[in-house]
Amino acid sequence: LFTITLSLASYGQNPIITAIVDGDCSGGNPKLLEIYADGMVDFSLYSLENQINAGTTWGNTQDLSGLGTVTDGFVYITTTGSATSITSEFPSLATANIITSNTINLNGDDRVRIILNSSGATVDQYGVDGTDGTGATWEYADSYAKRVDGTGPDAGFIEVNWTIPGVRTLNNLGTCQGGADTFETLIGGIGTYTTTVSTTPTINVGGAVSGLDYFEANGPSNEGTFTVSALNLTTDLTVTAPMNFEVSLTTGTGFGSSVAITPNMGTIATTTIFVRLAAGLTSNSYMGDATASSTGAADQTVALSGTVSPADPQFTITGFIGDFSYFEGAGPSAEDSFNVEGLFLTNDITVTAPMNFEVSLTTGTGFGSSVSIMPTTGTVNNTEIFVRMVSGLTANSYTGDITVSSTGVAMDETIGLSGTVSPVATCANVGDIIITEVMQNPSAAGNDPNGEYFELYNTTGSPIDIQSWIIKDETSTTETHVIASSVVVPAMGYVLLANEATPNGGITPDYTYDVVSLGNSTDGLIIECSSTIIDQVIWDNGATFPDPTGASMELSINDLNSTANDDGANWAEAITSFGSGDLGTPGAANDNASTLSVDSFDEPTNNFAISPNPTNTGFVNITTKSNTTVNVSIFDMLGKQVISKTLNDTRLNVSDLNTGIYIVKLDQNGTSVTKKLVIK
Repeated sequence: LFTITLSLASYGQNPIITAIVDGDCSGGNPKLLEIYADGMVDFSLYSLENQINAGTTWGNTQDLSGLGTVTDGFVYITTTGSATSITSEFPSLATANIITSNTINLNGDDRVRIILNSSGATVDQYGVDGTDGTGATWEYADSYAKRVDGTGPDAGFIEVNWTIPGVRTLNNLGTCQGGADTFETLIGGIGTYTTTVSTTPTINVGGAVSGLDYFEANGPSNEGTFTVSALNLTTDLTVTAPMNFEVSLTTGTGFGSSVAITPNMGTIATTTIFVRLAAGLTSNSYMGDATASSTGAADQTVALSGTVSPADPQFTITGFIGDFSYFEGAGPSAEDSFNVEGLFLTNDITVTAPMNFEVSLTTGTGFGSSVSIMPTTGTVNNTEIFVRMVSGLTANSYTGDITVSSTGVAMDETIGLSGTVSPVATCANVGDIIITEVMQNPSAAGNDPNGEYFELYNTTGSPIDIQSWIIKDETSTTETHVIASSVVVPAMGYVLLANEATPNGGITPDYTYDVVSLGNSTDGLIIECSSTIIDQVIWDNGATFPDPTGASMELSINDLNSTANDDGANWAEAITSFGSGDLGTPGAANDNASTLSVDSFDEPTNNFAISPNPTNTGFVNITTKSNTTVNVSIFDMLGKQVISKTLNDTRLNVSDLNTGIYIVKLDQNGTSVTKKLVIK
């Protein structure tokens, strides 16, 4: 006797989802979807859609016409990010009909379906519609699922028609992680589905269960799980635990040496088996195989392992302590914290701070050189320890180790601390230092923040040291960096500050910072000194500011002030290549001026004259009412300077200029005028 669930559409020319894989190589790759063309299938009639996390809407539609027309064969869909791991983990796909689509960039709890383009009707589907699969029996995170032979398409999701080994079956496996077998081998091959219904009694089980641990005299262990399913059975399926382990069909209760599951018309749907390491064991490592068996079916096994550890006095510490800082005279620093807990203790846990730091059990108060925590019946529950750098320190860097100890615990634990007391900043006036260039979306150096930088300009006639000034991200209060060393911005000159990430795009910064990142779309950069904003620039995803990729945003050289740099109209994309190939002028004068319009200039004075104008002679004569030298700057209509020359006579060579309209800026004896020049 056998039975299997068939859909009404089992006979005909239809695509059928036959396997789905969520790999465990770097980035959770490879992702793979296998589809079988049952009969002659024109894939231009179909599309693929997904449903992500707890979402209830299908989307991210992928047209399948690229697969062509296929008769009784398999096709595959993977992602662009899976290119490398697909080659190594599924070698049989080297000549397969395969397309890439991020529609299957799925994470094991997501759903995928094939639809008919003409009606939007579901042809086949994996996963329960509108349900986050996390913890569900059909979840395939770091695992896979394969369709049972002779089933589908289902016009929905019918779980019994799938063999689902359970989550993390592929964890830490595959050749990409040093394993001997490829994922293709581990899942039992690809292209194995057949439309012929199997009559053979078959049992399927999930992957190995580990980490069933406890301390001596404190058993049983925590529970683990694996799944079983079966087809065409004639008797009960029995799951038998190995020695020292026990199994149950219910969490928390009913554990014993075996459990029995009665099939429904020969079928056992995917069922969760709970397993644990039995109580009363001595300190040791334990392992064995749980066996799933039924008359006429090949036995299947699941490897189990756990450890019983000695109940020795012990403690653990968790958490990460960041760097501390404050300005000289403004201590103590802000607090950070970590956590400590202990078991089987015979004495207090003592936390001792190094010199220049202090600890407390209470935020904001009670700080001192050490604290002690008394156990209750040998246990210290998870306790937060607050840490800060003491007040009264001089400008310097400070380091040391917190020590956590308890008599009877074999080894002390330490946590490294570091902090900086910065000298009091010497602040300039608002606008004395301005932001003139921002590389918020570099390309040549790799992924952000690699290659991010910004440029500062000193608008005054005296050098300014920006040590102890603060770099802030306008949209994220956690992104703050204090400039730790002397950085002198020359009078009327530039400095370059860059993210410390490497590679950096081939630049040589005057200073590198951490923490602060420059958002690609909408973000802002603030330069602050003693709570005063010296300058800031806030860009707007291209609404008024440029929005380049692989090029910096540059402030016009005509607008070097803190008011003008607030206006996106005064910024342009860089056009000069540097370093690894991005565009910008890091640490140097920008290569753009404000976009110019001839309509915006009058000629209010007759002190200067240009002739001939228009000209096609290759030169012009510039005459003035004074005999002193004239500084001549010529800009094209994009604001780029094309000529800069000091004239001691009246003749200027313009033969290198292309036909067009130019703006001529003339400076003489403190008088400046702008005129239009036409080159024919």
